[in-house]
Amino acid sequence: MNVQEEYRSKLSNPVEAVQLVKKGDRIITPLSNGIPIPLLKALNARSDLEDVSIYSGIELFPLDLYKPDHNPNLHVHSVFLGPAVRPGVQHGWITKVPGRLGQCPEIIRRHLNIDVVMAVVSPMDQHGYFSMGANADYCYAIAKMPTTRNVIVQVNENMPRTWGDNHLHISEVSSVIEFNQPMVELPDIPMTKEDEIIGGTIAEMIENGSTLQLGIGGIPNAVGHFLENKHDLGIHTEMFSDAMLELYLQGVITGQKKTLKPGKWIGCFALGTNKLYKFIHDNPMTEIHSSEWVNDPTVIGMNDKMVSINTAIEADLSGQVNAETVGTVQYSGMGGFIDFVQGCWNSRGGKSFIALYSTYSNKDGEKKSRIVSAMSPGSIVTGNRCEVEYIVTEFGVALIKGMSAKVRAQNLIAIAHPDFRDELTFQAKKMRILD
Repeated sequence: MNVQEEYRSKLSNPVEAVQLVKKGDRIITPLSNGIPIPLLKALNARSDLEDVSIYSGIELFPLDLYKPDHNPNLHVHSVFLGPAVRPGVQHGWITKVPGRLGQCPEIIRRHLNIDVVMAVVSPMDQHGYFSMGANADYCYAIAKMPTTRNVIVQVNENMPRTWGDNHLHISEVSSVIEFNQPMVELPDIPMTKEDEIIGGTIAEMIENGSTLQLGIGGIPNAVGHFLENKHDLGIHTEMFSDAMLELYLQGVITGQKKTLKPGKWIGCFALGTNKLYKFIHDNPMTEIHSSEWVNDPTVIGMNDKMVSINTAIEADLSGQVNAETVGTVQYSGMGGFIDFVQGCWNSRGGKSFIALYSTYSNKDGEKKSRIVSAMSPGSIVTGNRCEVEYIVTEFGVALIKGMSAKVRAQNLIAIAHPDFRDELTFQAKKMRILD
């Protein structure tokens, strides 16, 4: 049987394809644009299933599966909360699974066998290979595991075909459906005054020839904006973004100084606009690989002058950072936060920055400090005090790594909003951190 014949023999529709799912199965999908909408809809419509678990992340599509009245025999779990599941996690009908993105495949190998992978892929090539396109993330490695019973793919002509280790052969696939769902685009995030100040501060500390990891949001975008006068930057990141594309088009990103895969953009998924998706399509300069390789701190550290910029919700005077919860309410997830903090520390000349606004307004409109004496009750520690290197607000940069408890507190109070510095100093003295 040639590859085209094998493709036709496995071609199905969503209702037929999800019949491969059995009682008690664990199913996993990629992040964001890799989530197969028609397969999850068909799965939610099955009334004969029992105790089936579905794992995904950065859920962008508002499916019935994510609503409180979804099929009671399906248990939904999110590794990194997207907007579609955030209400469900916060109210209890969807479960958050903590974990580092780079460690997800190994967690599956050791503790959580997956039975079925469902993923969106690009059209098959003449040799019988599908590309996982913009979303290799954790799912590609899991699809290749011998313990995975079935791999069901949704061929989407809108999914870019990407270079890198992210391809599945038709012989490895159990069932194929065809459905051309649009790629979700991230909206443009306008820069605030605070974004500009923080972005400019971090950009000044980034040297020519550095390799970048940028997170999602206004602050990472602002950092990109202020790098336009830098030279020979490279990319080794969890996520490709439009901010990186703009720097490339300006001639700032060349990758020529990279010490790991010079000239190549390295990432494990892409999320942005159609302009970005078209750029990575069949572009040998951009490579999408599994998160367990991209996010491995040892691999990250092979890049000299590796720089990561991530955002956070709060930081306490010991240097602990919360990037996941608002009090006890889960808001996002860890993702590659610690992967890249550790990776930058492994890098010769590396730096890792955690950026946050100095204040926020609560539901009553009261201004509150994001630099706190101690973590708010129920807050999750995403970055522990021994890992975090630099914390940045619109009032400056605090060096944390290697500093004493006293110096940490002093450095963090100095970058807190002036309205809260006296209270933080009082609390630090009360806690016997300051004299």
